[in-house]
Amino acid sequence: MRLAVIADIHGILPALDALLEDISNEQIDGILVAGDMIAGPQSNEVIKRLQQYRTWMIRGNQENNILNLASGNAPAWQYSCKQWNFIRWTYENIDEAVLQFIRSLPEQYSLQLPGKDAIRIVHGSPASVTELIYPDADTSRFDQVIGSVPEGCIVFGHTHEAWIKDRNGKLALNPGSLSMSFQGEQHGTYAILEWTKQGWMGTLRKLLYDFGLVRKAYIETGLLAKGGVLARCCLVSIETGINYLPPMLVDAYRLSKEAGYGDSPFVPDEIWNEAAQAFEERNYCDLANELIAITNNHRE
Repeated sequence: MRLAVIADIHGILPALDALLEDISNEQIDGILVAGDMIAGPQSNEVIKRLQQYRTWMIRGNQENNILNLASGNAPAWQYSCKQWNFIRWTYENIDEAVLQFIRSLPEQYSLQLPGKDAIRIVHGSPASVTELIYPDADTSRFDQVIGSVPEGCIVFGHTHEAWIKDRNGKLALNPGSLSMSFQGEQHGTYAILEWTKQGWMGTLRKLLYDFGLVRKAYIETGLLAKGGVLARCCLVSIETGINYLPPMLVDAYRLSKEAGYGDSPFVPDEIWNEAAQAFEERNYCDLANELIAITNNHRE
């Protein structure tokens, strides 16, 4: 029994097609998908392609964002503010059949295959789809999380960081992001789970694919033009392998707070415009250095 394990595709069909080609000549018995299939230029196509294979999928935070908008019960600002242009574009372009399918998915799943140890699939953590799990940064929390579920194998997503840990008698892994692995290189990552006499064993793999097709999809679908600065930020992050979203958002919320908006959950449009202009005028090398500092402070 061999399973491909993926997460955080973010509507990038070329990455998914490259994975399917990569594993086509291997004995793969199914695909585990740990959420965030959508929120990108080809969200419909990604879901429909996955449905053609033997897959086990769960919702991530992006699927929940779209479902919240579809319910009509999302906060009013999510339907109008510029900060939400990227997610709103995805929602407005999701096919009804795809939306219905996403609605049917659980936030986590326990996969029990005959004669094999069960596998727990989560996006953030068993407690929340948005929790960020960094096993080396907070070992006590990591131990709590893996101890909170009975399964001996746990698959995580959300952070875009690939890792495998054998801890406290359990195998835990994050396959990273299939489309945007933030390691300073142009590639995605995924994992293979293989059942052996010793139980589940995991290996990580890099995935190379045509990044030119990603830019083409962002342009031709209209996402690059209508998704605002976050669409441009995402595309640059994919193309460079460096996640520029944190410094962009930190700046925006700092400006919002300085303007007297306190701890508002969103950035008012006039402040967002200011932050977007400042971001696009800055040097990406400086932003990369700032990102390192932000990440280190967050983990501490």
